[in-house]
Parts: sequence; C-alpha cells; structure tokens
Amino acid sequence: DYLDDLEKFTAKTKEKSDDEYWQIADAYLKFLKKDYKESTEILEDIKTSNPEYLEQIKRMKVLNDIVSQPKIDAEYEDHLMKDYAEYFVEKEVKKDSTNTDDYDYYGSVPSTADFLKDVLANRYFLQAEDGKSFLMNNKLSDLQYNPNSSLVKSVEDFYRKPNKTQFEQQIIAKNMDNVGNIEAFFATIYGDRAMRTADFEKAKSYYQKAQNFTGIPREDYEKYNPSTGKYEKLVYTGTNYDGFNNIPDYVFGHNVWESFESPDDQSMENENYTAFPFIKPKMNKLQLADALIQLKKIGNGKDEKSAKANQLIGNLLYNTSILGYYRQIFVMDIDNSNGGKYDFWQTEQKNPYQYYYKNFLDKSFIEPDNFDLAINYYKKALNLSSNKEEKARILFQMASAEQGKYYQYEAKNQANIDYSDPKWSEKTDAHQKEMDNIKNQKYRTYFALLKTQYANTETAKNLMGSCSYFGYFMK
Repeated sequence: DYLDDLEKFTAKTKEKSDDEYWQIADAYLKFLKKDYKESTEILEDIKTSNPEYLEQIKRMKVLNDIVSQPKIDAEYEDHLMKDYAEYFVEKEVKKDSTNTDDYDYYGSVPSTADFLKDVLANRYFLQAEDGKSFLMNNKLSDLQYNPNSSLVKSVEDFYRKPNKTQFEQQIIAKNMDNVGNIEAFFATIYGDRAMRTADFEKAKSYYQKAQNFTGIPREDYEKYNPSTGKYEKLVYTGTNYDGFNNIPDYVFGHNVWESFESPDDQSMENENYTAFPFIKPKMNKLQLADALIQLKKIGNGKDEKSAKANQLIGNLLYNTSILGYYRQIFVMDIDNSNGGKYDFWQTEQKNPYQYYYKNFLDKSFIEPDNFDLAINYYKKALNLSSNKEEKARILFQMASAEQGKYYQYEAKNQANIDYSDPKWSEKTDAHQKEMDNIKNQKYRTYFALLKTQYANTETAKNLMGSCSYFGYFMK
C-alpha cells in the first residue's frame, strides 16, 4: 500500500518537476515492486547530464539486469565480468590517517558492490549452490566456526570444480583463503562428523586423509593465560591440541565435577584402561578412531571386558557432546570455552539461514548431538556388567546423556508468551510446571533406576556429593 501511495505521489510530482530525480525515484519504486522491465524502460528514457544521476541510473540498470535474471549460470557470469566487473573488483578505500575526528560509530555504508554481492549470494542460495553463496560473503576458513557437513561438502564441490568461469575464479575463489593443507582441512571436518554419528570406520577413512592437517586456522585467536595474567596468541607447539593431535585419554573417562574452565586433570578422571593398551595417554584423531573400532569389536563379547569397552565408547560420545568437557574435539574448536557452538537452540537439522550465508558467525549451524548413541552403548555395558559399582556409574552417565535429550526438547518447546500479556507470569509458571512434569516423567529414567536400585553403592554416595542436582534428586 505504501509503495502504491508513493508511486501516485512520484507520478504527479514528476509531471510538474523538471528534476530527473523523480523519474529515477519512479524507476526505483518499480524495482521495489519487482517490475524490473518497466524500471529499466523508465531509466532508458531519462535524459540528463547530472553526473550523480547518471551514475545512479547506471547502477540501477545493473541491479535490474541481475535481479531479473532467472538463473545465474556460467554464461551470465561471463556477462557480469564483461560488463559489470567494476562492481565486483574490490577497490582499496584510502582514508586520511591524520584525521581522527570522524569516528565511524555505525560502520561503513554498504556500497553498490556490497549490495550486488548480497543479491548474487541470495541467488546462489536459492539455486542450491550453497558453496558459492557462502564464499560470496565468507572465507573458506570461516567454516571452522560452523562446520555443517552439507555446507562443507558444497564448498568442497566448488573447490574441486574444473573449468571455473572467470567470475568464479576472480570473485568467488579469492575467498578460498589459507587453511593449511586444504585436503586435510575438509577430511578432518568429515571425520569429525562421522565420529559424532558413531561411524568410527568412516571417521578413520577420513582421518587417514587428514594426517597433514596443520591446525585449526585460528591465527588471530588470543586466550587469557592465568599464569602470566596476559592474553596470548595461540601457538601450536606440537604438544597442545590443534584440532587433530594431542587428545588426552581423559576423553574416555568421566567427570569428577562439571567445570569447563578447570584443567582436565581436575575436571576428569580416567577409567581403568589396563585391558586396552591401544588407548594411549595422548592420541591423534586417527589413533582415536582406531581405538574406538577396537573397542567396538571387543564390545561385541559377553564378559566384563566387553562391558567396559562399551562403557568407554559411551563415555567418549558423551564427553565430546555439547555437555561434555571435550565438546570442542569434533566441532573444529580449539577449546571448550562457551560460545554459539555449545547451545541447544539449533536442535533441528535445518538451515537457520533464510537468504544467504552473510553474518555466518551469528547463528549456530552444526548438526545437533544424538545422545541416544551414547545411551545405547551404555545400555550394552549395563547389561553385560555384573559389578554393581560399575553399573551405578554407567547409570549416572546414562542419566547425564538423557539430560541432554531433555535440553534439546526444552529448546524446541519454549513458552513464547508475549511479555505484554497481562497473564504473562501465570502462563509462564504454568508452562514451567508442564515442562518440569515432562522432565520427571520422560527424562529421569536412569536417575530413577539409580535411586531405587543402587542408592547404597559407594559410587552413588560419592556422586551425591559431587553433583548437587543428583543429591537433590536422591532425597
């Protein structure tokens, strides 16, 4: 309606005014109404010598041309480079370094080139060319922040595409920045995803291709060092975790208490690995996948060793989930510091981006954990074990994984009550009561078993002291 009113206003005004501005405004309104043909026709008829108007007319013709194109294909990309290259080749903006008065509080104004890139990023997005859409607004290394496997695959497909057009080479591929060994970079991401789905054989096949991985490309990252009191740049020394190497055997252990900030030897405790000599104090991801394959084979037996093997697999899957101390291991992160990768809001396997991948870091685009994978291995361990203390520990681990399932359910079932609602407090309390009932009825299965059948074990008594929630539940 507003556009119609504006059109009527500009139509009347341009009849009375000799200023070509109103004709340009009329063409712009046609553009906003997606009548690109008429918009272009109006622009073609404008006669002016005003340099600002001429530039605006030229830019609008480009916009009409691009947005009216049914499909951005190789032929059209050649047309873009032939006729509109100036809008896509970035120019260095020189500023007077002596002028410190003009502080830019709001950021730079988007240029025509920025707008055109956004338009093309959207078109590629709609054409399901996600890799090209992503690279219009992001660097290859940005995949580390949201390593969604389907998006990564699309970016890799573009990387491997033969006979790229000039536009693809000069405008899109220039954002394929240095990530070290690119083959290893992709293989590590795929291997990580396979590990999160408990497909250890597939993970091993990818990690075999990732042995030249040079580290997560976090060149500008600084972390606070409490021993020096300073923020220090991340350096891969060969002894610290770099995204592939130096994973401690605590990853097969269990929490002593939940503290992501504490060192692993304070937060974690190892299980007894005596029967599993292939579990080394420090492992790379290839060795880790191989250890899991061996544990899986042992877990097919019927004895206590088989029970322990299944428990260790369950521990690793839980410890590397969003709730685990080693949650960073399979999501291309360098440590377990809190951030967007570790929330439950993105619990559905769908794309949170609606138009393109601009502002890629503002959303979480990582496939959610499947806590049932850990629970199923724990179930095998529980059924095979005859040690009551071990069974109590396994049940507590199962309860922790089940808590993750509840958090996912909770994130998908928010109250969404308008704060202006006069009964906001009453409705919010009612919703919370309903959620508490669901939690106790459906997501406390293993806590309940632990309470009714293993409350007298030393393990349960110790857990009541280290886990306040469990202590409250056991009352």
